[in-house]
Amino acid sequence: MRFPDGPRLSIVVSLATLCALIGACGGEEEPATPTSTPTAASAGPPLLAVIARVPVGAEPIGIVEGFGSIWVVNSEFDSGGTPSVSRIDPAKASVEATIPVGAVPLEVAAAFDAVWVSNSEDDTITRIDPATNEVAATIAVCGAPEGMAADEDGLWVVCEESGEVVRVDPAANRAGKPIQVGLEPRFATVAFDSVWVSNYLDSTITRLDPATGEMVAEIATEFGPQVMAEAAGGVWVSSVDGDAVQRIDPATSEPDPPTTTEALPDGLLEHAGSLWIATDLGPILQRLDPSTEEITGTWVVSDQGAINANQLFVEAGGAFWFPLLDGGEVVKVTIPS
Repeated sequence: MRFPDGPRLSIVVSLATLCALIGACGGEEEPATPTSTPTAASAGPPLLAVIARVPVGAEPIGIVEGFGSIWVVNSEFDSGGTPSVSRIDPAKASVEATIPVGAVPLEVAAAFDAVWVSNSEDDTITRIDPATNEVAATIAVCGAPEGMAADEDGLWVVCEESGEVVRVDPAANRAGKPIQVGLEPRFATVAFDSVWVSNYLDSTITRLDPATGEMVAEIATEFGPQVMAEAAGGVWVSSVDGDAVQRIDPATSEPDPPTTTEALPDGLLEHAGSLWIATDLGPILQRLDPSTEEITGTWVVSDQGAINANQLFVEAGGAFWFPLLDGGEVVKVTIPS
């Protein structure tokens, strides 16, 4: 999570400014049908049609699909309302429940028959029972928790302020011994029998052995590594300050040369054999072919401009769902062909 000095504010850029950065945008602001290729009149990426808009709480950030629902974290970090999680029915595109959580919640994960929310100002995570939509436990972890990832034994929680990760035992609702990683770690993923942690400030990935908690490798990346995803036999990482994504070879822990993206790449998602990238500017959606490591498509999702938060997204019901920080809503868009 990137906050500016002083008050936690987001930066809004108009669609006109966005188009000036990436070229003229084709189509209307919300065309009647989804567009996957530019029109003859357009010189830049097309604007995807929005299928549905779901109002949620203020400053939504984290999002996950699980238990037949979409769960969205309403951070309220700027508005000052009650932080919460909205449970969305993807078939109806409506909020089915709103569950209060801790202070400045950021990310959300679904594992061990529960939904987990990281509360960055409380140094806790909230466990929600999806059967009742009630808080089942609040668990102390480490300083400023953010990203989470589950393996078969527990939930790994990344803490930005303390530079640590902890594994939470879901049977006991208790955090284990903190493990030191890099500076300002943000996210984690579990892949190839390892836990991978992105260290934003020192531009590295820490690879951990989940059985021992010991570091297997420290991997240099482009500036500002953030979200990671497994795709095509590798671990991919977005570098928000380097305007690039990179593949890490799990056999050698070595990164491939970076692939340049649109500005501020952040969210990553593997879907249908492609790696999809969401930027913090717009957001813009890009598709990458993992076999060639080349960008094969670019689309504009919205005009919210640049945000001081992570732009994440999920796939559910054959569509992509994006929380829009400045709009207080989640938008559903068709997956481009």
